[in-house]
Amino acid sequence: MYAKMNKEANTLVDVAGATILRLKIERYRAFQKFDWFPKAGLNVILGGGDAGKTTILEAIALLLNPSNAALVSDSDYWRRQRKDGFFIGAVISLPPDSSIATQSRPAFPWEWDGRQARKPQESDEGEPARPVGPPVYKISVSGSEELDLTYAIHNPNDTTDIFSSTLRREIGLVRLGGDDRNDRDLRLVQGSALDRLLSDKALRSRLTSTFSDVDVKAELQTEGQEAMKQLNETFGERALPHDLGLGLSAGQGQSISALIGLTAAIEESRLPLSSWGSGTRRLASLAVAQAYRSGCPITLVDEAERGLEPYRQRKLVSELAAGPSQVVMTTHSAPALVAAEPATIWYLSQGHVIAELSSPRSIQLQKRDPEAFLSRLTLVGEGPTEVGFVTEMLQREISTDLLDLGVRLCDGQGNTFTLELLEEFAKAKLGLAAFVDCEGDNTTRWKNLKSAMGDLLFQWPSGCTEANVIAHICDDKLEALLFDPDDILTQPRLATLVERLKVLESTAEFPKHDFATVKAVAGNRLRALIIAAASGDSEGAPEKEAKTWKKHGKRWFKSLEGGRELADKAYVLGAMVKVKPQLQPLIDALTALTARTPKATENG
Repeated sequence: MYAKMNKEANTLVDVAGATILRLKIERYRAFQKFDWFPKAGLNVILGGGDAGKTTILEAIALLLNPSNAALVSDSDYWRRQRKDGFFIGAVISLPPDSSIATQSRPAFPWEWDGRQARKPQESDEGEPARPVGPPVYKISVSGSEELDLTYAIHNPNDTTDIFSSTLRREIGLVRLGGDDRNDRDLRLVQGSALDRLLSDKALRSRLTSTFSDVDVKAELQTEGQEAMKQLNETFGERALPHDLGLGLSAGQGQSISALIGLTAAIEESRLPLSSWGSGTRRLASLAVAQAYRSGCPITLVDEAERGLEPYRQRKLVSELAAGPSQVVMTTHSAPALVAAEPATIWYLSQGHVIAELSSPRSIQLQKRDPEAFLSRLTLVGEGPTEVGFVTEMLQREISTDLLDLGVRLCDGQGNTFTLELLEEFAKAKLGLAAFVDCEGDNTTRWKNLKSAMGDLLFQWPSGCTEANVIAHICDDKLEALLFDPDDILTQPRLATLVERLKVLESTAEFPKHDFATVKAVAGNRLRALIIAAASGDSEGAPEKEAKTWKKHGKRWFKSLEGGRELADKAYVLGAMVKVKPQLQPLIDALTALTARTPKATENG
């Protein structure tokens, strides 16, 4: 049964496997303090380089490590200060058949209210009553000053029990890490996906017995045989164990079974899957985990795109999203992000603040322009005109290619849509800039955004881009606005002016449909007429023609290419001299990125 989640309250119903409801990290690596409420199903963490995405995955991996062989170093402590230790804790929901309640010292569950675990009310016998809904437990791992790890279960009665490796293996963990040689789940390492799938507890002892019968010494060449003979004599002289032989043996933290792994046929030989490409190993590890039908292990995927072509990225992510397990995944790939459906998208800022991007606006943008979430800075234009205009402007004003700066221009698809998107992105602390019109509403919200974004938010004092540019073009150059560089839209633009004048000046005659006639009929209203047509203003239109008038803007500058054309005309026709002082703070703020962007050839 798959997990169902009330995302508003962060509560679970019909949980298929273990699900982390809250994760706390304190003084671990670069994280001084971190608090997160992941959701059931697929969680995708986005963020810039070195934001700490991998650290979150590694913290979960350490918390659910299926063995006691994990080692830590001083670099795992915040600022390498071991004195205060580190702490990784979670509130976790477990399936009803979990052995946590039936082990020799059963742990008591907590009551989950959607934000924190609360003590359930006591029963008549004085012991905690079983909470209503899915049981949740508090688990943790902490690192001491001496580099020791302590795993604990925290009970509602303020006692603690050992969070045993047996229970951690039962919860299950599949890790598709960023390490190219990560093939743990393809070998019989204790607690691996393959180990859980085969579930043969006596295999290790049988392998040890079988391997111990192999006379490796007999396979030595003459020189080796003689060296063994002399070593045996030396051991005897020093009263050490003698009658020496050679056999397979495992070192500390290792087992013979860990040398056993999956192999596959290739041409006329068989090769370990661990020697295949990193993408194939990742997909194989996931397939092994999914084949283990009696559990739904928590799955960690670091850089989902690593080693995979775009179509296999989509395949991997689609399978993760459709499965019953909780998944925490990081990615820098647009194909992987588009395929993440259904999923909860999170953004981790450089300050280790994580925010959910779940509004309808964000979800639509995720499908339409996933690179807006993956760039160093996303510059949102209110519409295609603004995107085209600012693209052309910045290419003239900034010598560096915007893509080299990590700047992505995207279409906000309208003033209200853009406002809501900017508010969500600003709250999540995404790198953000914007170029928008002023429609005279939501003034307080725009003012608050301006305070948060500073010069990276440009909004015209009033009106739209077309109005603000055309207002500064000299009268004798207005006709040049009609001319389309490809000479496709020149006559259609003229036609929009004639259509409007026939309504506004119903008694006027048009012996010719040319600009001279339009100018003569419009008189001193010519500039306003052009602005209205170029912006698709329907004011004054007959009811039946209102929609047609709104579409006039598409014949002018209401497109990406149209926005670029408008910016080009602003420079060529002299309007930019008047407009640029307003735009200069935005230009300067974006230019400053050039100085802060490391070259591709630089270290780091």
